[in-house]
Amino acid sequence: MSSQAHTFFGPWLLYERILAKLRGRARTQRMKMASSAVKPDEIESMAARTASYRHTAKLERPAQGAAVIVEEATLVEQARLIHTNTLPAAFFGFVVACLFVAVFSPVMPMLPLLVWLGAAAVLTGARLLTWRSFQRETFDVARARYWLKLALIGAGLSGSLWGVAAFFLLPVGQFNYQLIFVYAVVMMATTAMFSYHAYYPNFLAFVLPMLGMTVVGLFIRGADLAWGIVAGILIFLVVALRFMWSFNAMFVRSLQLRFENIGLVDSLTQQKEAAESANQAKSRFLAAASHDLRQPMHALNLYLGSLDGLELPGNARPLVTNLRMCAGTMDEMFRALLDISKLDAHAVQSEIVTFPVASILDRIRNEFGPQAQAKGLRLRVMSCSAFVRSDLALSERILRNFVHNAVRYTERGTILVGCRRHGCNLQLAVYDNGIGIAEDEQQRIFEEFYQTGNRERDRSKGLGLGLAIVQRLASLLEAPVSVRSKPRHGSMFAFELPRVDGVVVTPPKAQSLLASVSRHSSDVTGSLVVAVDDEPLVREAMHTLLKLWGCTPVVAASRSSALEALAASPRAPDAIICDYRLGDGDDGVAVIEALRNEFNSDIPALLVTGDTGPDSLRQILDTGMPVLHKPIDSDALRSALSQLLTVNTGEAELSSH
Repeated sequence: MSSQAHTFFGPWLLYERILAKLRGRARTQRMKMASSAVKPDEIESMAARTASYRHTAKLERPAQGAAVIVEEATLVEQARLIHTNTLPAAFFGFVVACLFVAVFSPVMPMLPLLVWLGAAAVLTGARLLTWRSFQRETFDVARARYWLKLALIGAGLSGSLWGVAAFFLLPVGQFNYQLIFVYAVVMMATTAMFSYHAYYPNFLAFVLPMLGMTVVGLFIRGADLAWGIVAGILIFLVVALRFMWSFNAMFVRSLQLRFENIGLVDSLTQQKEAAESANQAKSRFLAAASHDLRQPMHALNLYLGSLDGLELPGNARPLVTNLRMCAGTMDEMFRALLDISKLDAHAVQSEIVTFPVASILDRIRNEFGPQAQAKGLRLRVMSCSAFVRSDLALSERILRNFVHNAVRYTERGTILVGCRRHGCNLQLAVYDNGIGIAEDEQQRIFEEFYQTGNRERDRSKGLGLGLAIVQRLASLLEAPVSVRSKPRHGSMFAFELPRVDGVVVTPPKAQSLLASVSRHSSDVTGSLVVAVDDEPLVREAMHTLLKLWGCTPVVAASRSSALEALAASPRAPDAIICDYRLGDGDDGVAVIEALRNEFNSDIPALLVTGDTGPDSLRQILDTGMPVLHKPIDSDALRSALSQLLTVNTGEAELSSH
């Protein structure tokens, strides 16, 4: 390429290389915007810088729209970025000015060069002092606008200073130096694209006077090939202005998107906190309501138990039977709610053992066969010789729930229970040709109280808690549950357990005291039993029931009243039945410990509670004491009391030998 052609196209070729770099940067920015991938640390830093402003804006202008707040927050961020770039831009500009003077000193008089350099030093110092005055400030909208105005003036003066150099410092007849000057201003304009990319007016204030004066100066100083150089500069200027406008608009939009994302995160966080607060309030209300409802139900069960020991007229017995049925229905609901609370509180621990699936299938056949036959259904339980490793009782409960629902919702036909290999697992499945479930409801049926085809809430169709319990049990056992169903054609419910290729059976551990209590009625006559409860109805019912059982009851409302009532007792109590939550901040564990310390004896004790909250259940579980949950029917209470007395008697006999 000839030197003249190179001179004409030189600025344009330089611009092409610079433009390629800028396009790459713009492409990267567009990819970030398209993916909306904002780095967490960038979000946090931007949110932290503008949090106070956004808070103040919402307090001072509560009726202001979110778009206005985002626009002002964007302006604040633009001011911060311009402030950040001012120091390197001013320093770099002064360094280039020094190099310019050094390069041009052989061909130009020193006085104008030094005067121009002095003006550059004064301008640079003024810009740095202004930058420093804003260094420790937190930008709000007013300060951001003020800073941008000062930065705009500084950029305009800096560009004008470089443009003025074309009138006085461009050597006549020195083409190489003229070309160096043109390259210098083009490079300064290119650098300004990066320094002022955040705020387009600053770029205009710097570039327009610099390149405009340079074009005029080239003609005034009679530069060689002036038309060619000027044409290249003008092409560069037009394209740079257009590109910088697009790049700045894209950059500003990316800022707005980030602030909108931050606003959405703030809004979602507030909504999440409000939902969690409402959920906690609902949980507290339900826990309190459950506790308060369990108290009278518990007393009702005790009174019904007392009626069993009385001679009733013949026409009264059907009424008592109906009362028992109503109480049993309520007990079923409370037990289901308690099961969910225990699972949510992680108070249920799985005991992983190896067992044959046939043991579960045999019990399913024996329990549900008569029920299915009574409805005119055919229950087929296929034999299976496989072994699995899981919790025996919890696995059986999941399968029992599936079969129970199949019997309940199938009017005619066959119910099939079987298992098959599924990879390393064994799938236990229940098939029926009942009412079926629509596809859009197959996930909702695992929600609490949700039932298909029971808008009237018919109690005979259950409470809608069975599958909610199944889901929690399956999660505890890591047993995947699957559902396939079609309305009016039937359903398939299945879950998977790890299959074991062997016949080594791990016997389960001995069950806890109350878990193994059988419904026997061993003699409790003559036992001194202390019952502590702060509910008057419960105390009266306990006193009546214990008297009917032949016990010597000591009924109290608190620790102090129990100790006072036992002060004259010639012997220690045989057993303690104590409510967990008592009045005046007292609790059953402290009462039991106080009575044991008073008599210096490890008196058998039983906690009863109406609390179902997760925290309360965990606290009760941590005590290690046997617990019964209200409402308790009289048979279960007598069995638990009998078991306590039996264990105590056995220990006494062992200690006597």
